[in-house]
Amino acid sequence: MPASNQPRTREGQAAAERGVRDIEARGGPFVAAVEATRMPMVVTDPTVLGNPIIYANATFLELCGYEREAVLGQNYFFLLGEHAALEVAARVEAVMAAQRRFIEDVPFRTRDGREVWVSMFVSPVVEDGRVVQHFASFLDISDRVAREHELREAKETLERRVATRTRRLQEVNARLQEEVERRQRTEATLRDALAQGQEDIRFRDFLIREVNHRTKNALQLAVSLLRVQARQIDDPDCRATLETATGRLRRVGEVHSLLTYRAGNPNAIDFPDYLRRLCEEMAEAMAPSPEQVSVEVEADEEAVWSPDLVVPLGLIVGEAVTNALKYAFPDGRSGRVWVELHAEAGGQMRLLIEDDGAGMPTERRAGSLGLRLVEMLAKQVRGRAVMEAGRGGQGTAVAVIFPDPSAKPD
Repeated sequence: MPASNQPRTREGQAAAERGVRDIEARGGPFVAAVEATRMPMVVTDPTVLGNPIIYANATFLELCGYEREAVLGQNYFFLLGEHAALEVAARVEAVMAAQRRFIEDVPFRTRDGREVWVSMFVSPVVEDGRVVQHFASFLDISDRVAREHELREAKETLERRVATRTRRLQEVNARLQEEVERRQRTEATLRDALAQGQEDIRFRDFLIREVNHRTKNALQLAVSLLRVQARQIDDPDCRATLETATGRLRRVGEVHSLLTYRAGNPNAIDFPDYLRRLCEEMAEAMAPSPEQVSVEVEADEEAVWSPDLVVPLGLIVGEAVTNALKYAFPDGRSGRVWVELHAEAGGQMRLLIEDDGAGMPTERRAGSLGLRLVEMLAKQVRGRAVMEAGRGGQGTAVAVIFPDPSAKPD
Protein backbone atom coordinates (compact mmCIF):
# COMPACT_ATOMS: atom_id res chain seq x y z
CA MET A 1 0.00 0.00 0.00
CA PRO A 2 1.27 3.59 -0.63
CA ALA A 3 2.89 5.45 2.24
CA SER A 4 0.16 8.14 2.21
CA ASN A 5 -2.41 5.49 3.19
CA GLN A 6 -0.37 4.16 6.13
CA PRO A 7 -1.07 5.47 9.62
CA ARG A 8 1.87 7.30 11.10
CA THR A 9 1.80 7.84 14.82
CA ARG A 10 3.29 10.81 16.62
CA GLU A 11 5.37 8.43 18.65
CA GLY A 12 6.72 6.85 15.46
CA GLN A 13 7.52 10.22 13.91
CA ALA A 14 9.21 11.43 17.03
CA ALA A 15 11.16 8.18 17.34
CA ALA A 16 12.26 8.53 13.74
CA GLU A 17 13.51 12.05 14.31
CA ARG A 18 15.34 11.06 17.49
CA GLY A 19 16.79 8.03 15.75
CA VAL A 20 18.08 10.05 12.84
CA ARG A 21 19.71 12.56 15.15
CA ASP A 22 21.17 9.82 17.28
CA ILE A 23 22.55 7.93 14.31
CA GLU A 24 23.97 11.07 12.78
CA ALA A 25 25.52 11.99 16.10
CA ARG A 26 27.04 8.59 16.79
CA GLY A 27 27.36 7.13 13.34
CA GLY A 28 30.27 8.90 11.83
CA PRO A 29 31.96 6.62 9.29
CA PHE A 30 29.28 3.97 9.84
CA VAL A 31 26.56 6.24 8.51
CA ALA A 32 28.70 7.26 5.55
CA ALA A 33 29.40 3.59 4.73
CA VAL A 34 25.73 2.60 5.01
CA GLU A 35 24.73 5.50 2.79
CA ALA A 36 27.29 4.50 0.19
CA THR A 37 26.56 0.75 0.12
CA ARG A 38 24.50 -0.80 -2.68
CA MET A 39 22.58 -2.94 -0.16
CA PRO A 40 19.18 -1.46 0.86
CA MET A 41 19.16 -1.06 4.65
CA VAL A 42 16.87 0.35 7.37
CA VAL A 43 16.96 0.66 11.15
CA THR A 44 13.73 0.41 13.18
CA ASP A 45 12.89 1.12 16.81
CA PRO A 46 11.06 -1.84 18.39
CA THR A 47 10.60 0.09 21.62
CA VAL A 48 7.98 2.26 19.93
CA LEU A 49 4.56 0.94 18.90
CA GLY A 50 4.60 -0.18 15.27
CA ASN A 51 8.41 -0.61 15.17
CA PRO A 52 8.84 2.51 12.95
CA ILE A 53 11.74 3.10 10.58
CA ILE A 54 14.19 5.57 12.15
CA TYR A 55 16.78 5.37 9.40
CA ALA A 56 16.78 4.30 5.70
CA ASN A 57 19.76 4.52 3.38
CA ALA A 58 19.62 5.95 -0.13
CA THR A 59 19.65 2.47 -1.75
CA PHE A 60 16.48 1.48 0.14
CA LEU A 61 14.80 4.69 -0.95
CA GLU A 62 15.81 3.98 -4.53
CA LEU A 63 14.42 0.44 -4.21
CA CYS A 64 10.96 1.50 -2.99
CA GLY A 65 10.77 4.83 -4.87
CA TYR A 66 9.73 6.97 -1.88
CA GLU A 67 11.28 10.10 -0.41
CA ARG A 68 13.00 9.81 2.96
CA GLU A 69 10.32 11.87 4.69
CA ALA A 70 7.61 9.46 3.46
CA VAL A 71 9.47 6.45 4.83
CA LEU A 72 10.67 7.64 8.27
CA GLY A 73 8.17 6.84 10.98
CA GLN A 74 6.59 4.04 8.92
CA ASN A 75 6.97 0.33 9.53
CA TYR A 76 8.79 -1.13 6.50
CA PHE A 77 5.91 -3.58 6.14
CA PHE A 78 3.91 -0.72 4.62
CA LEU A 79 5.42 -1.90 1.33
CA LEU A 80 3.54 -5.22 1.74
CA GLY A 81 -0.13 -5.97 1.44
CA GLU A 82 -2.07 -5.82 4.65
CA HIS A 83 -2.54 -9.56 4.97
CA ALA A 84 1.08 -10.35 4.09
CA ALA A 85 2.31 -7.63 6.44
CA LEU A 86 0.40 -9.12 9.38
CA GLU A 87 1.75 -12.61 8.71
CA VAL A 88 5.35 -11.46 8.32
CA ALA A 89 5.12 -9.07 11.26
CA ALA A 90 3.83 -11.83 13.50
CA ARG A 91 6.74 -14.10 12.59
CA VAL A 92 9.24 -11.22 13.01
CA GLU A 93 7.87 -10.37 16.46
CA ALA A 94 8.07 -14.00 17.53
CA VAL A 95 11.66 -14.26 16.38
CA MET A 96 12.66 -10.91 17.82
CA ALA A 97 11.15 -11.84 21.16
CA ALA A 98 13.61 -14.70 21.19
CA GLN A 99 16.35 -12.24 20.13
CA ARG A 100 17.14 -14.25 17.00
CA ARG A 101 17.86 -13.25 13.44
CA PHE A 102 15.20 -13.54 10.80
CA ILE A 103 15.34 -14.15 7.00
CA GLU A 104 12.34 -14.30 4.68
CA ASP A 105 11.54 -13.68 1.02
CA VAL A 106 8.74 -11.12 0.66
CA PRO A 107 7.24 -9.05 -2.19
CA PHE A 108 7.47 -5.23 -2.02
CA ARG A 109 5.16 -2.92 -3.92
CA THR A 110 7.08 0.18 -5.03
CA ARG A 111 5.65 3.64 -5.31
CA ASP A 112 5.09 3.27 -9.09
CA GLY A 113 3.23 -0.04 -8.59
CA ARG A 114 6.02 -2.43 -9.52
CA GLU A 115 6.43 -5.67 -7.56
CA VAL A 116 9.93 -6.30 -6.29
CA TRP A 117 10.85 -9.46 -4.48
CA VAL A 118 13.46 -9.09 -1.75
CA SER A 119 15.20 -11.41 0.65
CA MET A 120 14.72 -9.61 3.97
CA PHE A 121 17.34 -10.09 6.71
CA VAL A 122 16.42 -8.68 10.14
CA SER A 123 18.82 -8.77 13.09
CA PRO A 124 18.18 -7.43 16.59
CA VAL A 125 20.52 -4.87 18.22
CA VAL A 126 20.75 -5.81 21.92
CA GLU A 127 21.95 -3.49 24.70
CA ASP A 128 21.90 -4.46 28.35
CA GLY A 129 19.95 -7.59 27.57
CA ARG A 130 17.15 -5.90 25.70
CA VAL A 131 16.44 -5.20 22.02
CA VAL A 132 16.80 -1.51 21.33
CA GLN A 133 16.87 -1.52 17.53
CA HIS A 134 16.24 -3.77 14.52
CA PHE A 135 18.68 -3.71 11.65
CA ALA A 136 17.20 -4.89 8.34
CA SER A 137 18.81 -5.35 4.92
CA PHE A 138 17.15 -6.30 1.66
CA LEU A 139 18.53 -8.26 -1.33
CA ASP A 140 16.70 -7.85 -4.63
CA ILE A 141 15.81 -11.38 -5.79
CA SER A 142 13.23 -10.38 -8.41
CA ASP A 143 15.17 -12.08 -11.23
CA ARG A 144 15.42 -15.31 -9.27
CA VAL A 145 11.74 -15.25 -8.33
CA ALA A 146 10.82 -14.49 -11.94
CA ARG A 147 12.87 -17.45 -13.13
CA GLU A 148 11.29 -19.66 -10.49
CA HIS A 149 7.88 -18.43 -11.57
CA GLU A 150 8.71 -19.12 -15.21
CA LEU A 151 10.01 -22.55 -14.29
CA ARG A 152 6.89 -23.22 -12.24
CA GLU A 153 4.66 -22.13 -15.11
CA ALA A 154 6.75 -24.17 -17.56
CA LYS A 155 6.45 -27.17 -15.24
CA GLU A 156 2.69 -26.70 -14.94
CA THR A 157 2.42 -26.29 -18.73
CA LEU A 158 4.53 -29.39 -19.23
CA GLU A 159 2.46 -31.32 -16.73
CA ARG A 160 -0.73 -30.26 -18.52
CA ARG A 161 0.75 -31.29 -21.85
CA VAL A 162 1.95 -34.58 -20.42
CA ALA A 163 -1.48 -35.16 -18.92
CA THR A 164 -3.10 -34.34 -22.26
CA ARG A 165 -0.68 -36.57 -24.16
CA THR A 166 -1.15 -39.32 -21.58
CA ARG A 167 -4.91 -39.08 -21.91
CA ARG A 168 -4.63 -39.18 -25.71
CA LEU A 169 -2.23 -42.11 -25.54
CA GLN A 170 -4.63 -43.92 -23.23
CA GLU A 171 -7.45 -43.26 -25.67
CA VAL A 172 -5.30 -44.45 -28.59
CA ASN A 173 -4.22 -47.48 -26.57
CA ALA A 174 -7.85 -48.26 -25.79
CA ARG A 175 -8.72 -48.02 -29.49
CA LEU A 176 -5.71 -50.18 -30.36
CA GLN A 177 -6.76 -52.72 -27.76
CA GLU A 178 -10.24 -52.78 -29.26
CA GLU A 179 -8.71 -53.21 -32.73
CA VAL A 180 -6.45 -56.01 -31.46
CA GLU A 181 -9.42 -57.78 -29.90
CA ARG A 182 -11.43 -57.30 -33.10
CA ARG A 183 -8.59 -58.73 -35.18
CA GLN A 184 -8.17 -61.60 -32.76
CA ARG A 185 -11.84 -62.41 -33.14
CA THR A 186 -11.49 -62.12 -36.93
CA GLU A 187 -8.41 -64.37 -36.89
CA ALA A 188 -10.25 -66.90 -34.75
CA THR A 189 -13.13 -66.84 -37.23
CA LEU A 190 -10.70 -67.22 -40.14
CA ARG A 191 -8.91 -70.09 -38.39
CA ASP A 192 -12.23 -71.83 -37.85
CA ALA A 193 -13.16 -71.21 -41.48
CA LEU A 194 -9.74 -72.44 -42.63
CA ALA A 195 -10.02 -75.54 -40.49
CA GLN A 196 -13.46 -76.17 -41.90
CA GLY A 197 -12.13 -75.55 -45.42
CA GLN A 198 -9.27 -77.98 -44.86
CA GLU A 199 -11.75 -80.52 -43.54
CA ASP A 200 -13.88 -79.97 -46.65
CA ILE A 201 -10.80 -80.42 -48.86
CA ARG A 202 -9.90 -83.65 -47.08
CA PHE A 203 -13.44 -84.89 -47.51
CA ARG A 204 -13.41 -83.87 -51.19
CA ASP A 205 -10.09 -85.68 -51.71
CA PHE A 206 -11.57 -88.69 -49.98
CA LEU A 207 -14.54 -88.60 -52.33
CA ILE A 208 -12.25 -88.25 -55.36
CA ARG A 209 -10.16 -91.21 -54.26
CA GLU A 210 -13.28 -93.19 -53.51
CA VAL A 211 -14.69 -92.45 -56.98
CA ASN A 212 -11.37 -93.36 -58.60
CA HIS A 213 -11.17 -96.52 -56.53
CA ARG A 214 -14.64 -97.57 -57.56
CA THR A 215 -13.87 -96.69 -61.19
CA LYS A 216 -10.78 -98.89 -61.01
CA ASN A 217 -12.80 -101.72 -59.51
CA ALA A 218 -15.41 -101.33 -62.25
CA LEU A 219 -12.69 -101.43 -64.92
CA GLN A 220 -11.14 -104.54 -63.35
CA LEU A 221 -14.55 -106.17 -63.36
CA ALA A 222 -15.01 -105.28 -67.03
CA VAL A 223 -11.55 -106.66 -67.81
CA SER A 224 -12.39 -109.91 -66.03
CA LEU A 225 -15.68 -110.24 -67.92
CA LEU A 226 -13.96 -109.62 -71.28
CA ARG A 227 -11.33 -112.22 -70.48
CA VAL A 228 -14.00 -114.79 -69.64
CA GLN A 229 -15.87 -113.89 -72.83
CA ALA A 230 -12.69 -114.14 -74.91
CA ARG A 231 -11.92 -117.65 -73.61
CA GLN A 232 -15.39 -118.82 -74.63
CA ILE A 233 -15.09 -117.62 -78.27
CA ASP A 234 -13.62 -119.96 -80.89
CA ASP A 235 -13.10 -117.35 -83.63
CA PRO A 236 -9.41 -116.25 -83.43
CA ASP A 237 -10.06 -112.77 -84.86
CA CYS A 238 -12.89 -112.10 -82.47
CA ARG A 239 -10.85 -113.44 -79.56
CA ALA A 240 -7.93 -111.16 -80.53
CA THR A 241 -10.26 -108.17 -80.71
CA LEU A 242 -11.60 -108.89 -77.21
CA GLU A 243 -8.08 -109.37 -75.86
CA THR A 244 -7.05 -106.01 -77.36
CA ALA A 245 -10.06 -104.33 -75.74
CA THR A 246 -9.18 -106.07 -72.49
CA GLY A 247 -5.66 -104.64 -72.65
CA ARG A 248 -6.95 -101.13 -73.27
CA LEU A 249 -9.35 -101.36 -70.33
CA ARG A 250 -6.52 -102.65 -68.17
CA ARG A 251 -4.38 -99.63 -69.10
CA VAL A 252 -7.26 -97.31 -68.22
CA GLY A 253 -7.37 -99.05 -64.84
CA GLU A 254 -3.62 -98.59 -64.41
CA VAL A 255 -3.96 -94.87 -65.13
CA HIS A 256 -6.66 -94.53 -62.49
CA SER A 257 -4.68 -96.66 -60.06
CA LEU A 258 -1.71 -94.29 -60.24
CA LEU A 259 -3.96 -91.28 -59.73
CA THR A 260 -5.83 -92.83 -56.83
CA TYR A 261 -3.08 -94.23 -54.65
CA ARG A 262 0.07 -92.25 -55.43
CA ALA A 263 -0.96 -88.64 -56.08
CA GLY A 264 -0.61 -86.47 -52.97
CA ASN A 265 -3.07 -83.92 -54.35
CA PRO A 266 -5.62 -85.42 -56.75
CA ASN A 267 -6.05 -82.05 -58.49
CA ALA A 268 -2.33 -81.30 -59.00
CA ILE A 269 -0.32 -84.13 -60.54
CA ASP A 270 3.38 -84.05 -61.37
CA PHE A 271 3.10 -85.30 -64.95
CA PRO A 272 6.84 -86.12 -65.55
CA ASP A 273 6.87 -88.27 -62.41
CA TYR A 274 3.56 -89.80 -63.47
CA LEU A 275 5.04 -90.67 -66.89
CA ARG A 276 8.04 -92.40 -65.32
CA ARG A 277 5.91 -94.53 -63.02
CA LEU A 278 3.46 -95.41 -65.79
CA CYS A 279 6.20 -96.46 -68.22
CA GLU A 280 8.03 -98.36 -65.51
CA GLU A 281 4.95 -100.44 -64.68
CA MET A 282 4.20 -101.09 -68.35
CA ALA A 283 7.79 -102.16 -69.03
CA GLU A 284 7.74 -104.54 -66.10
CA ALA A 285 4.41 -106.03 -67.20
CA MET A 286 4.87 -106.25 -71.00
CA ALA A 287 8.54 -106.03 -72.06
CA PRO A 288 10.13 -109.43 -72.86
CA SER A 289 13.15 -108.49 -70.70
CA PRO A 290 15.05 -105.30 -69.75
CA GLU A 291 18.04 -106.52 -71.78
CA GLN A 292 15.91 -106.91 -74.92
CA VAL A 293 13.68 -103.80 -74.83
CA SER A 294 14.13 -100.74 -72.56
CA VAL A 295 11.68 -97.93 -72.00
CA GLU A 296 13.30 -94.54 -71.36
CA VAL A 297 11.52 -91.37 -70.20
CA GLU A 298 12.90 -87.84 -70.69
CA ALA A 299 10.78 -85.05 -69.23
CA ASP A 300 12.74 -82.13 -67.85
CA GLU A 301 9.91 -79.62 -67.89
CA GLU A 302 7.95 -78.66 -64.79
CA ALA A 303 4.43 -79.86 -65.46
CA VAL A 304 1.96 -80.04 -62.57
CA TRP A 305 -1.39 -80.51 -64.24
CA SER A 306 -4.95 -81.50 -63.44
CA PRO A 307 -6.37 -85.00 -64.04
CA ASP A 308 -8.43 -83.64 -66.97
CA LEU A 309 -5.14 -83.27 -68.86
CA VAL A 310 -3.09 -86.04 -67.27
CA VAL A 311 -5.58 -88.89 -67.86
CA PRO A 312 -5.93 -88.47 -71.67
CA LEU A 313 -2.15 -88.04 -72.06
CA GLY A 314 -1.55 -91.11 -69.89
CA LEU A 315 -3.93 -93.16 -72.08
CA ILE A 316 -2.11 -91.93 -75.21
CA VAL A 317 1.24 -93.02 -73.73
CA GLY A 318 -0.26 -96.33 -72.63
CA GLU A 319 -1.67 -97.04 -76.12
CA ALA A 320 1.56 -96.10 -77.95
CA VAL A 321 3.95 -97.90 -75.57
CA THR A 322 1.74 -101.02 -75.59
CA ASN A 323 1.76 -101.14 -79.39
CA ALA A 324 5.54 -100.69 -79.42
CA LEU A 325 6.16 -103.45 -76.89
CA LYS A 326 3.73 -105.84 -78.62
CA TYR A 327 4.55 -105.27 -82.30
CA ALA A 328 7.79 -103.30 -82.79
CA PHE A 329 10.23 -106.00 -81.65
CA PRO A 330 9.22 -109.39 -83.19
CA ASP A 331 11.33 -112.55 -83.14
CA GLY A 332 13.41 -111.52 -80.12
CA ARG A 333 14.55 -108.25 -81.68
CA SER A 334 16.07 -105.81 -79.18
CA GLY A 335 15.65 -102.06 -79.08
CA ARG A 336 14.41 -99.02 -77.16
CA VAL A 337 11.26 -97.04 -76.62
CA TRP A 338 11.55 -93.29 -75.88
CA VAL A 339 8.91 -91.21 -74.13
CA GLU A 340 9.76 -87.49 -74.19
CA LEU A 341 8.00 -84.34 -73.01
CA HIS A 342 9.35 -80.94 -74.11
CA ALA A 343 8.13 -77.37 -74.43
CA GLU A 344 8.06 -75.79 -77.87
CA ALA A 345 7.72 -72.26 -79.15
CA GLY A 346 4.35 -70.54 -79.07
CA GLY A 347 3.25 -71.97 -75.71
CA GLN A 348 2.98 -75.55 -77.00
CA MET A 349 4.01 -78.87 -75.45
CA ARG A 350 5.21 -81.91 -77.45
CA LEU A 351 4.70 -85.45 -76.17
CA LEU A 352 6.66 -88.02 -78.21
CA ILE A 353 6.49 -91.84 -78.02
CA GLU A 354 9.06 -93.37 -80.38
CA ASP A 355 10.67 -96.76 -80.91
CA ASP A 356 13.48 -98.06 -83.10
CA GLY A 357 11.72 -101.31 -83.93
CA ALA A 358 10.35 -102.84 -87.13
CA GLY A 359 7.80 -100.08 -87.70
CA MET A 360 4.07 -100.31 -88.51
CA PRO A 361 2.91 -101.15 -92.06
CA THR A 362 1.26 -98.28 -93.95
CA GLU A 363 -2.03 -100.11 -94.42
CA ARG A 364 -2.26 -100.90 -90.72
CA ARG A 365 -1.62 -97.27 -89.82
CA ALA A 366 -4.53 -96.05 -91.95
CA GLY A 367 -7.14 -98.27 -90.29
CA SER A 368 -5.62 -98.65 -86.86
CA LEU A 369 -8.07 -98.41 -83.98
CA GLY A 370 -5.18 -97.41 -81.72
CA LEU A 371 -4.38 -94.43 -83.95
CA ARG A 372 -8.01 -93.35 -83.92
CA LEU A 373 -8.01 -93.58 -80.11
CA VAL A 374 -4.83 -91.49 -79.94
CA GLU A 375 -6.33 -88.85 -82.24
CA MET A 376 -9.54 -88.78 -80.21
CA LEU A 377 -7.65 -88.43 -76.93
CA ALA A 378 -5.44 -85.68 -78.46
CA LYS A 379 -8.55 -83.66 -79.29
CA GLN A 380 -9.60 -83.90 -75.62
CA VAL A 381 -6.46 -81.94 -74.68
CA ARG A 382 -7.05 -79.48 -77.58
CA GLY A 383 -4.11 -80.92 -79.50
CA ARG A 384 -3.33 -83.00 -82.57
CA ALA A 385 -1.62 -86.37 -83.03
CA VAL A 386 0.85 -87.33 -85.77
CA MET A 387 2.15 -90.86 -86.49
CA GLU A 388 5.24 -91.19 -88.68
CA ALA A 389 8.45 -93.12 -89.11
CA GLY A 390 11.04 -92.86 -86.38
CA ARG A 391 14.56 -91.51 -86.47
CA GLY A 392 16.51 -92.56 -89.55
CA GLY A 393 13.38 -94.04 -91.04
CA GLN A 394 13.26 -96.83 -88.45
CA GLY A 395 10.50 -97.64 -86.01
CA THR A 396 7.39 -95.62 -85.33
CA ALA A 397 6.93 -92.20 -83.71
CA VAL A 398 3.67 -90.87 -82.26
CA ALA A 399 3.77 -87.13 -81.49
CA VAL A 400 1.02 -85.16 -79.75
CA ILE A 401 1.19 -81.33 -79.85
CA PHE A 402 -1.05 -79.55 -77.34
CA PRO A 403 -1.25 -76.15 -75.55
CA ASP A 404 0.90 -75.74 -72.42
CA PRO A 405 -1.57 -75.03 -69.59
CA SER A 406 1.18 -73.23 -67.65
CA ALA A 407 2.04 -70.79 -70.49
CA LYS A 408 0.67 -67.24 -70.45
CA PRO A 409 -1.45 -66.37 -73.49
CA ASP A 410 0.09 -63.98 -76.02
